Amino acid sequence: MQVTVENAKPSRKKIQIEVEPERIKKKKDEIVREIRKTASIKGFRKGKVPKEIILKTYKNDIENDLKRELMIEAYEFAIQDNKIETVADPAFTNVEFDEEKGLSFVATVDVKPEIDLKEYKGIEITAKPIGITEEDINKVLDQLRDAFATLEEKEDGALENGDIAVIDIKTFTKDTHYPIKEFGGENLHVELGKKQLIEEIENNLEGMKIGETKNIEASFDENYPLRALKGKNVVFEVTLKSIKQKKLPELNDDFAQKVNKEFKTFEDLLNDVKERLNKNKEAEEKERQKDELLDKLLEQYDFELPESLVNQEANQMIMDYVKNMYYMGIDISADEFKPQALREKFEPEAKKRVKATFILLEIAKKENIDVSSEEINEVISQHANAQRKSFEELYKEYQEKNVLPLIQMEILGDKALDFLYKNAKIVDEKEENKQGQQKKEDKTEEIQK
Repeated sequence: MQVTVENAKPSRKKIQIEVEPERIKKKKDEIVREIRKTASIKGFRKGKVPKEIILKTYKNDIENDLKRELMIEAYEFAIQDNKIETVADPAFTNVEFDEEKGLSFVATVDVKPEIDLKEYKGIEITAKPIGITEEDINKVLDQLRDAFATLEEKEDGALENGDIAVIDIKTFTKDTHYPIKEFGGENLHVELGKKQLIEEIENNLEGMKIGETKNIEASFDENYPLRALKGKNVVFEVTLKSIKQKKLPELNDDFAQKVNKEFKTFEDLLNDVKERLNKNKEAEEKERQKDELLDKLLEQYDFELPESLVNQEANQMIMDYVKNMYYMGIDISADEFKPQALREKFEPEAKKRVKATFILLEIAKKENIDVSSEEINEVISQHANAQRKSFEELYKEYQEKNVLPLIQMEILGDKALDFLYKNAKIVDEKEENKQGQQKKEDKTEEIQK
């Protein structure tokens, strides 16, 4: 076998491979022997069919298997012998096959970029102050009061902001009065003022009385995101069936005990709210610092990324986005969902993710950071719970789809980023501003001299 390797791009190799006739003959004999073991031909017992009959009967199958298996074996030998770290499946071209002359083909494959690691310990990042305001606390308390509110029937009067309206909505085309069944419903609970309905309906609900039916006309252009209403002139027939009012609980010891039996006083609840807010703020700040750290790390490197991986990452992001928008009822035939627009939207982030992965994996390798089977299993368990599947079922599915290496890489990247964070130089924002002002003053003084 002869192998010649050349760089098609910094992140792509072109491998010219030639296989000698002797290897072809040997491989062909192996394939024929395997076929003879199971071949069923009238007049012959299994395993006793003459070679000449096998060659004649299975001629096309033998040639196809021979070519495919030789190419795969030769390619795998070439990348192992030349220590080529591939990151995608190869593309085979220029295939020439002749049993007497040999096999030759070109394998083009994206490879792991060469990264000359720069200093990654002690990267300076900013720590911003964590503060809990009265507004933060009151927002949580308001949410708790809302969650524990009781509903009371409002017998008289009109629908007001903050009331809960129980309504039926039927939708028709304006000209033909043809029903649009995709938009409407019965006994819909809507809190007026929370913008839970489209603006055209909500703006007309206030002031309605129980039992009243109102016809609301509206027009929607071709760019309207909801498919059912896009480009239509419609009439919404809205019937107000009942009105409910929220009765919010008082902020006292009894309320605290309703929220959590372990709380004895309102002060206990208040302290718990503050503690949870503080933990959430700390977690958010830590994630922000990690993002800043990663951005500063990426700024140090400039290397070509494998196109196949960038495309793969961008495609996955696009698929997830479009699927979410579709299930939200958004019209995905709009211009913003055209392939080119989606590619421009997601490709920069895809490049950032792929670049970060390569750098973090290289750091993990240098620092001997590893991933245990327990860590992989823990992630699969989380996925299984979210998808309501058994661990065994999802593990088997991930094995068949070759997802396990991707999970391992993701965990490894996270651990490498955690390592960088532990070894980063975290500077308080006030101190950083002070140092920046001092440098500015020193520079001004130097200029004046």
